[in-house]
Amino acid sequence: MKNIVLIGMPSSGKTSIGKEISIISGREFIDTDEIVEERSGKSIPEIFEEQGEKGFRVLEREAVREASEKSDAVIACGGGAVLDEENIKNLKRNGIIVFIERETEQLSTEGRPLSSSRERIKEMEKERMPLYKKYADYTIKNDTTPVAAAETILRGIK
Repeated sequence: MKNIVLIGMPSSGKTSIGKEISIISGREFIDTDEIVEERSGKSIPEIFEEQGEKGFRVLEREAVREASEKSDAVIACGGGAVLDEENIKNLKRNGIIVFIERETEQLSTEGRPLSSSRERIKEMEKERMPLYKKYADYTIKNDTTPVAAAETILRGIK
């Protein structure tokens, strides 16, 4: 069975919705940011501080490749995973890509190296929104509870 791949802006709800999809469907839940942290032994902010965005993206590419080799899983990707076409190629090979869309004002800036201010979030959204829309097989607005969003996604991708 194909993976359910969640993409969207940082703090759009990919992880919380992904965990609910996993519970409801019995699929394994995989968070690519968690893979990066486990493999490196460092938090995402530490990786950005020590290696910069470029170093982080190398680690993220490997995490996405590893996650996309699974099947019947729910994969929550980092917000910038769509910036690398290799990531998209790997994810689309065995996955249905779901874009979790959330109003910019609802996105958190706390503990997020690239989205530390409202201005930066708006810049990121301008750059990434066309990519999210281009690569998504299905889109959902996250304006409800994680459980309701998960149920909507599972109904929508059947």
